[in-house]
This record gives sequence, structure tokens and C-alpha cells, in this order.
Amino acid sequence: MKLSYDNTIPEVQTAFMEFWKKYSLKRTILFSLVYAIAIALFVNMILNGTMMFGGIGAGLSAGMLLSVWLRPRRARKRLTDALELSSAETYSASFCDTQIEIETVTENEETQVSVYQLSTEELYSKEMQEMFLLYVNRSLIHVFPKRCMNEQEVEGLRTYFMENRI
Repeated sequence: MKLSYDNTIPEVQTAFMEFWKKYSLKRTILFSLVYAIAIALFVNMILNGTMMFGGIGAGLSAGMLLSVWLRPRRARKRLTDALELSSAETYSASFCDTQIEIETVTENEETQVSVYQLSTEELYSKEMQEMFLLYVNRSLIHVFPKRCMNEQEVEGLRTYFMENRI
């Protein structure tokens, strides 16, 4: 099966948020709890008379807590800015029995081909209402928008991911 498609900025932003929820949200919540406990301990130190050390510790912990939640927001903003500045890209994806091949063509006709072996890559797919997402090795995501597919292609991609347990 072969698909040709492009991605819009809102689709990429949605994909980024889904990627973040899947791979980073649990860690962010865990670090938030740790920093909240540290803030509480440092505030207790302030209340018990250790103003300077407690104030510095509480301030640093609050800054780290804020940073943990602002980091994905900044990353999404940088991604959006880069997408707005970059040229339009088109993609074609081939889904074979042993691999997935994705070809990216820029506005300047430069071509980049990515090949993912089903047997060696860590692949995970997710179907959303308006797109399919393909996570690769917990570090990369590909977006396949349904607006660029007909019903047979949507069903074919759904079947491909289910049959290959992706």
C-alpha cells in the first residue's frame, strides 16, 4: 500500500501533544510531585527559622516545577515556528510486509527517505479521529492525515497496523 500526503501545522501540533502525553506526561507528573514535596519541606524550614536556606531551596524548587511544565510548551512553540519558516513538504509512505518507507520531498525537490524495519524498530501506532500516528523508537513521530486518504486507504492502513501489531 502506498500513500501520498502532506501535514498541516495544527496536525503536527496535535501529534506533538499526543507524543508528549504518551512518553513524557508520567515523568512530568512524577517530577512535579517531587518538586512540590521539596517546596513543602523548604517552606517548613522557613517557618522553623531557617529563612535563607529554606527560601533559596523553595525558590529553586518552584523554578524547577515551573520549568518541567513549560518545557513542552516551549518545544511546541519552537516546532511551530520552524514549521512556519520551512518550505512545504510532501510525503509518500509505502507499507510493505517487512518495512515502512517514508519519502519526504521539500519544495526545493530535495528528497529524504526513511526506512523502518518492522522486525528491528520499536513502532507504535495510534488512530485518532482525523489522523494516524506512527511513533518510531520513542523519539520520532509520523502523521498520516485521514483527509488525504479515501475510505479504502484508511481501512487498509488500520488493517496494516493491526495485522503487524504496531
